[in-house]
Amino acid sequence: RSKHEEIELVSLEEFYKEAPPEISRPAITLNEPHQQTLARLDWELEQRKRLAEKYKECLTSKEKILKEIEVKKEYLSSLQPRLNSIMQ
Repeated sequence: RSKHEEIELVSLEEFYKEAPPEISRPAITLNEPHQQTLARLDWELEQRKRLAEKYKECLTSKEKILKEIEVKKEYLSSLQPRLNSIMQ
């Protein structure tokens, strides 16, 4: 048994519908199960790389937003003493 058998791949219908022709190569892969498996693994790798990149972008965006929130919290916490001094 191979390690790739533990990976749950997308269904064949979904693979041929979503994968670009340069990866799915239907003329070759429809009749050769080994080539079909290799193509599906290539497509899985492409998807995982794309999702990993999107994840990194989201983390970067999250960090940026958290820093903005912290700056706004500091501003709001400094606002109360200034308002008190104005009121006096």
